[in-house]
Amino acid sequence: MFTSRNIHFAILGIILGAVTGYVVAFYQAAAAAPPPEEPHSATASDTQGGALPANHPDVNPQQMLELLKKAAEDSPNQPDVLSRYANELFQAGKMEESAVWYGKLVALQPKDTDVRSLYGAVLWRIGKKDEAKTQLQTALTQDPKHVPSLHGLFIIALDGHDVAKATEYVRRIEQIDPSYAGLADLKARLAAAK
Repeated sequence: MFTSRNIHFAILGIILGAVTGYVVAFYQAAAAAPPPEEPHSATASDTQGGALPANHPDVNPQQMLELLKKAAEDSPNQPDVLSRYANELFQAGKMEESAVWYGKLVALQPKDTDVRSLYGAVLWRIGKKDEAKTQLQTALTQDPKHVPSLHGLFIIALDGHDVAKATEYVRRIEQIDPSYAGLADLKARLAAAK
């Protein structure tokens, strides 16, 4: 039966199939480019590699966000729903709102290092660098081998011109995961900072 709740979750599933995961969101937070001024309408051709089938009608990002917001407000204790909404806000460049929802998600899942790391990335992006650093360090306390948190702390260290600390983070990442996809970029950024 098609209830409004079922429809919301079906739409959430379709929309979020295109979200590539926490690591992609983290990389976007690290990018220096400002968020887009206005998100464009996603078309079927934009999402061929994502969850929408060919010939799917255009999807209005604002409507998606409104549906996700309603689902998040209706299910404030459902981490998956809050995560999806926070991610979509992030993707839409609405960092302040995204930070609020990631904060709620961290309150629900304080031991989830991925969520805490993303929260730190969003906080850094909106200029709350001390709070971002605290979140990332907390994630590392919980899991000393959490590469996304090390990556975030590297960016913060480099931003603060602390090349020695940035070097330490790169070494730790290399020891933990020598095949880490972002390692070459981190090393290049470190070399440029020296």
